[in-house]
Amino acid sequence: MGSTVALIENPQSNGKNNGAEVGGMIVHNSKRAKFMETYRHQNFSMPDSLVFYIAKNSKSWKLYQKMVKTCKYFFIKNPILVIDKQLNHFGSEWTIEETPYNMNQTTSKHWYDSAISPVYSTETKDHNILASIIPKLYRCDVWILQLLKQVISYHDLPLLISSAEMIYFVQVVVKHEDGSNVEVQKIVEIASNATIIDISHPTITSKTMVELLKIPNFSTLREFTLRNVPEVFDMEAFYVHMKKNKATDFYFLFDESISDEYVKRLLEIADEIIATKEFDYKPAFFGFRGLDDERHLKLRDIFYQEYKNL
Repeated sequence: MGSTVALIENPQSNGKNNGAEVGGMIVHNSKRAKFMETYRHQNFSMPDSLVFYIAKNSKSWKLYQKMVKTCKYFFIKNPILVIDKQLNHFGSEWTIEETPYNMNQTTSKHWYDSAISPVYSTETKDHNILASIIPKLYRCDVWILQLLKQVISYHDLPLLISSAEMIYFVQVVVKHEDGSNVEVQKIVEIASNATIIDISHPTITSKTMVELLKIPNFSTLREFTLRNVPEVFDMEAFYVHMKKNKATDFYFLFDESISDEYVKRLLEIADEIIATKEFDYKPAFFGFRGLDDERHLKLRDIFYQEYKNL
């Protein structure tokens, strides 16, 4: 069995229910019906309570699939559809790779592994595409999470990003229950397995940099990109950290609203980086209004050269 989806689901199904629901699964004709036809009550050599615990607490989707192959009992007691290929959202539909997938064709929970990319056209105004699948989400082991123009609950965030190694948030807003925006350091803290984090519209306060430095996984990031960075960002605290940093490639693009005084300080730091002959740290790249083309090109060349060297 390549994946549970391949066995139980027909991704091209139109979502119409042609059968009954069994164990959380809508039993349709064809593959679903055939699957259920051969299900029989099992007599296990171990206590039923232990078997039930095993059915409900699989440590990995591959182990879960092996159990389902061995005995359909495990699927009946814990109906999960494993989606181990890239899940995308373009326009108005979900796809598994390029195959249309109707989220409403089953009541089974979903276990995602690979990547999730809810992306849609600028005309679409639904910022809750991802939130709509949360009720079906059993576990999310994706290694790439790429989101565009989505609103996410802070409560749901650990379920989505805890396992992700690469996280790209473009115009994504994470909200507390009271409606306030979640600060970027809270996102980094939950993204404990991330090596690359790229956030286009981060919520930043004067304490963000100090709080980031307290997070163990922040110092192990390979790439950290922030765009539209506001002036409230503590540039001095970051500058001290940058001079010690040997692990992370920092790429910051500052908001147009930064003051002339803030621009002046950024130019001073840029000039110091440009004047340095040899680096024992990884110099960051800064993009901001007031940065002339000559400085921009030099900073870019230094950044990518050190990116290769260290």
